[in-house]
Amino acid sequence: MLAVVCSAACSGGSTPGAPDTAERYQTGGGAGSGPMPPEMPMTGPVPPDAPKAPPAVQRDVIKTASVTVTAENPTSAADRAADLATDAGGRVDSRTEYGGSVLDRARITLTLRVPADKLDGVIDGLKELGTVDALDMRVEDVTSTRVDLDARIKALQTSVDRLLAIMRDAQDPSALIEAESALSQRQADLDSLRAQRAALGEQISYSTVTVELIAPVVGGPAPERYQGFLGQLERGWDALVDAGSNLVLLFGLLLPWMGAAVLALALLFGLYRLVRARRRG
Repeated sequence: MLAVVCSAACSGGSTPGAPDTAERYQTGGGAGSGPMPPEMPMTGPVPPDAPKAPPAVQRDVIKTASVTVTAENPTSAADRAADLATDAGGRVDSRTEYGGSVLDRARITLTLRVPADKLDGVIDGLKELGTVDALDMRVEDVTSTRVDLDARIKALQTSVDRLLAIMRDAQDPSALIEAESALSQRQADLDSLRAQRAALGEQISYSTVTVELIAPVVGGPAPERYQGFLGQLERGWDALVDAGSNLVLLFGLLLPWMGAAVLALALLFGLYRLVRARRRG
């Protein structure tokens, strides 16, 4: 009886025609076998010793621009250009005005400093001041200069810190004097590099814009009351009146000389007649 039970159990545990699960996945065949499971991607934390991508270097550029505009009224246009700079968070570094002459046109030159990220907007505003005669925009990459200055500043700061530590621990007066002398030189170099770095950073942050505003005609810009046809008519009348006034002033200037000339001519004429009368007599 026990032998029969064992035989049945053994025959039930290994049913013919039903291959083992591992065997099905290995062969991939058989009537009851399914497809092999997809290979799962390997996931997990990145090893701490894995190589890291190099950090991206920040590019530093200096932007400059030069704009020449012909404006009906350079003075008013210059005021608007200054407002464009201040509204953008910048400033006006210089302003030079030339009133014009009979041979040259009036002009105003401005040097503006505006935030670099707002340069394009300021340029667009300057284009609306009149007719653009010339526009020049330049970009200079100073990344290597900035990196070099930062590295030199860091090295000098480390050297200064070491000299300060030596001075604190120095027992020999001569060594202390030498350390002080070296510290003075290193500190001066460090201050110079910091000043250069600050100036470079200011040039990177603020773009320089040179604006030249020129009157359309020789002789200076037309005032506000001379705009339009009627304004030009009034300007011509005023010019005629000014010319008449200048002639009157010139006559007043020459009148004493004319009187002296008439008197001199009268004396000469009298002498001439006197000499002639004596010759006849």
